[in-house]
Parts: sequence; C-alpha cells; structure tokens
Amino acid sequence: MNRRDLLLQQMGISQWLLYRPDVLKGAVNIPVGAHIRLVVIAEQELNARESLVKDILLSAELTAKECLFIDFEQVYHLNVQHPINYWLLSQNDEKIHRTLPLCKQQISLWQSPELSELKQNPQAKRLLWQHIQRALSKQN
Repeated sequence: MNRRDLLLQQMGISQWLLYRPDVLKGAVNIPVGAHIRLVVIAEQELNARESLVKDILLSAELTAKECLFIDFEQVYHLNVQHPINYWLLSQNDEKIHRTLPLCKQQISLWQSPELSELKQNPQAKRLLWQHIQRALSKQN
C-alpha cells in the first residue's frame, strides 16, 4: 500500500476502481460492419459451430461471418448504419421489451427461447423456422 492510499484509508475515504473506465468517456461503441446481416442477442454466449445454430444460419442463407453474436448488455452500444436482421434468444419479457427499441435499422426480428431450451422444444423451433421463412420471403 502506498502513502497516498494509507492516508486516504486513515481519513475514512473509500477508493473505487473502475473496471471499464472507457464507458465514462463514451468509448464503448460496437460498430456493425456492412457485411453483418444478422445480430444475434442471447443471454449466454453462443457458439456459431453449434449444430442448431449452423442449421438456422444455413436456412437463412447466412454464414457465421455475416453474424454478430452479442449479449443483452452489449446491445446498448451497437452502432448500426444499415438494414439488418435481429435474433433475440430469451424468454425474459423485461429484457426483450428493453431491447426492442434498441434494434435499429431492423429488417426483421426473430424471437426464440435460449438455445438450450430451443433444442428441447419442437414448437419453439417450428415457430422460429416460420419467423425466418416469413422474413426471408419479405426480403426477396
């Protein structure tokens, strides 16, 4: 402990350490490149190599390189400048309602449960496939 820290401690002054100081400077900005066609927003990190994710991307005629995988906290920092599709993986209505206005330049929005539940729920899969099919038919 250095002298300054010791003096502050003796005076009863608490010190705080910012883990992400760039946030206060407005430096957190996630630019979405023009090659990105789908932003996937999930509760937990998704692996693009997961078989169900690969099948969904294949059906939507997308590659993993054309997708941006983020969580619900990162959506606040998206900088989207072109029309894009969104896929929300959550059953938390509060998170979904907070996220919807942040989905800028939206072409279409797909909603499904988290991937672990989606794998186990045939009705949810069917509904997601229908969302994708309708979205693609509108785009073509």
